[in-house]
Amino acid sequence: MKALYLAIIYNMSVTSLGRKLERHPLIASSLIENHRRAYARFWLWREQRLQTAMLERRIESVFGWPLHLTSSPNKRTVYNFSSQSGGAEMLRLAACRLCDADLVPIMLVHDGILFEFDNENEVRHAIEIMKGAGRDVCNNLEISVDIDQPPGSELGRPFVRGARYADKRDVAKAMWATIMKTLENIGAIKKAA
Repeated sequence: MKALYLAIIYNMSVTSLGRKLERHPLIASSLIENHRRAYARFWLWREQRLQTAMLERRIESVFGWPLHLTSSPNKRTVYNFSSQSGGAEMLRLAACRLCDADLVPIMLVHDGILFEFDNENEVRHAIEIMKGAGRDVCNNLEISVDIDQPPGSELGRPFVRGARYADKRDVAKAMWATIMKTLENIGAIKKAA
């Protein structure tokens, strides 16, 4: 679904979508056509938004952040602007509200927020704030909040002191193992037992 969503938002070619899905271009074409028929209103809105942006040489986010277009803008940039700017608006609004609630993020990571909390109540409060920001940006649409936590620190279980977040992807595990080994080799940390 994500590949199809990105194909529609970026106006990807049928050939490219077929390659991405590892399917024949006829299947990719069928998926796009089915989406176009099922969500004709979306496709009309998208084209009208593109035309307006091209004529006015600018497009704005939900809260008014502008993107000024050149005399020959990339259509894909305009098509993708609503998704990207909406995500940025949610992140910005959530970060401000979290700070106002004394739940200060350690850092913002692309479309995520990194925290260090001592208790489950702080986690739950932060989730509610982030969901509220999503609703405010997305016209009351409920936005989910995914949580990645160190093993053993899931909600409802005791927090593990000193536990660290670890990306589950193999490439990330290999990278982290290399970093830890390098730190051990230069004496920055004790060698693992």
